[in-house]
Amino acid sequence: MSRYIFSEAHPGERARLEAMARLWDPETIRSVRALGIGPGGRCLEAGAGTGSVARALAELVGPGGYVLAADHDPRFLDGLPDLVEVRAVDIMADELPSAQFDLVHARLLVAHLHPHPEALRRLAAAVAPSGWLLVEEVDWTWSDVVVPAAPAHTAMVRALGELAGKDGGFDATYGRRLLGDMLGLGLASTSARYHGTQSASTDDAWLAWQLLVRQFQDAVLGAGLLSPPEVDAWWSLSRDRSTLLASVPMFTVQAQRP
Repeated sequence: MSRYIFSEAHPGERARLEAMARLWDPETIRSVRALGIGPGGRCLEAGAGTGSVARALAELVGPGGYVLAADHDPRFLDGLPDLVEVRAVDIMADELPSAQFDLVHARLLVAHLHPHPEALRRLAAAVAPSGWLLVEEVDWTWSDVVVPAAPAHTAMVRALGELAGKDGGFDATYGRRLLGDMLGLGLASTSARYHGTQSASTDDAWLAWQLLVRQFQDAVLGAGLLSPPEVDAWWSLSRDRSTLLASVPMFTVQAQRP
């Protein structure tokens, strides 16, 4: 069962996705460039969100290329270049074009899809011979790291993780297991790395957490995972300019179809 827990209808959801795009897009595009994706390329951006990566891919492949921006809810996929096709797609139910793309990329998507290996198999089936599958997922195992250490943030991360994973939702620790599932696809040249950032209270990593908490704090309180004073303590911490946040690590795994 797959259940996307974040609500596109929430007033802050587009801003949350945009904050994460600003945080993670530069490394994503460096990874894509390193694979040799360029003019004339055909790319699938799965779980396209606000379309920031699809837009960057369009710039890389140019007028002779093609980008398919697929998302189960494409409401934020506006203002994209003409060579980008926007399509509403449920990765676990709808058929993707088979063996058509030089690059299939998904970021912060597969952790929402169950079973994960089946989601990866479906994405891999869309990769053309000699093309690449590039998948990126975070792991919340180290997501409570702030300086100075703060129990309020540890408690909030634990509460959000428990709520997010309920009933087949977001798998918050999937990043470290992504490589194992990718190796099971039988592709070539499979490799993995991870990276992160450290931020002050005004930066996008904190903003993404703030918008996430704003979306789920009523549910956290309703489930008794935190008390109102604990939630208030977290908000004070997140606005404290002296607090530094180490982001969740992003695991990036790439593999090539022979």
